[in-house]
Amino acid sequence: MLLADILDARSDELIAAAMERIQARVPTYRDADPALLEDVRRHVAEHHALICTVLRRDAPPQPRELEFVARHAALRARRGVPLADFMEAFRAYNAVLWDALEDGGEALGAARAASLYIDLAATTASGAYLESEQLLAAGRDQVRRDLLEDLLEGTPPASAASLAVARDCGLEADSRCLLVAALPVTAPEDERDLHGAATALGNAAGGRTAVLAVVRHGEIVVVRAVGATERPSLADALRRVKGLNIGVSTVQDNLAGIPDAYREASLAAGRVSGGGVLSLADLTPFEFLTLRSSAVARRLTDPVLAEFVREDRAKGGMLIKTLEAYVAADLNVKATAEALLVHVNTAHHRLGRIEEKTRRDLRHVMDIVDLLIAIRLP
Repeated sequence: MLLADILDARSDELIAAAMERIQARVPTYRDADPALLEDVRRHVAEHHALICTVLRRDAPPQPRELEFVARHAALRARRGVPLADFMEAFRAYNAVLWDALEDGGEALGAARAASLYIDLAATTASGAYLESEQLLAAGRDQVRRDLLEDLLEGTPPASAASLAVARDCGLEADSRCLLVAALPVTAPEDERDLHGAATALGNAAGGRTAVLAVVRHGEIVVVRAVGATERPSLADALRRVKGLNIGVSTVQDNLAGIPDAYREASLAAGRVSGGGVLSLADLTPFEFLTLRSSAVARRLTDPVLAEFVREDRAKGGMLIKTLEAYVAADLNVKATAEALLVHVNTAHHRLGRIEEKTRRDLRHVMDIVDLLIAIRLP
């Protein structure tokens, strides 16, 4: 009797042995549900039937005969089975096959045909699985992009898949959230190069749930849920992601605020150059109000103050730093000197020079506000 006939006659026995070995060697299948195990059994049975055909004709399989491998690879990828486990199950069946070939007493004669089959089937299996994973990933990316576009338009998720992703990210209709927008310092040759940066940015911004991180039109957009009492400070974590100009919005009370959050984050990202982070969530209202470039505000600024700012910045900004330290110290000169690591008389002298140059009284709040606006205007 031909070896192929022997293997065919032992089909049920060998398929059962393969399933037992697969479950023993592959943790994913050890406690798998019956539907998944039945699909694996059918996959083994199709391999076994084809190897019998290959041995009978002593010729390798044709590509069309291995089309079932791609179907099973796609099913397994959708179930989240890792490629390593998929291939380990294939090797487990191969081990059972080789044991049977040796039992048949014609191992040497059948070795060439069986070896060719195993090589071709393994190559087909790994390639089909990777292709299935790439298609699934592309599909997930499309769902995430669609969800982001819905949110940016201020509309609820338009599909069940988008709704599922939103829930995974903790983005319910009344969820507090913020948005991160980032642009590469140097435009990449291929937008796909941004996907690694998007993953890193999402990880840096992440909270207790997953974040929605999407690459769109050459930019990275991350939407992050924020807890009811949470006031996240992301600037330090985001600075670790290099090569991006990053802007962070204020915290929004619900998803309806995402269009505003996007405008805020884009404004902030546009204020950064050479890499870095500008987080509106970390600013005071006064700092935000002076962030916008306004020709009207500049025209309303006293030319004396504008000249003071230009002149001091050209010299290194010592007086500006002294004024900012004075404000941070609640107008306490001694505390200002301590913060600047200078003698208190030095601090008094610098503040006097500011008053002299600007014709402002640093004991009057509104005079100080005028100075700070002149300093902060872009």
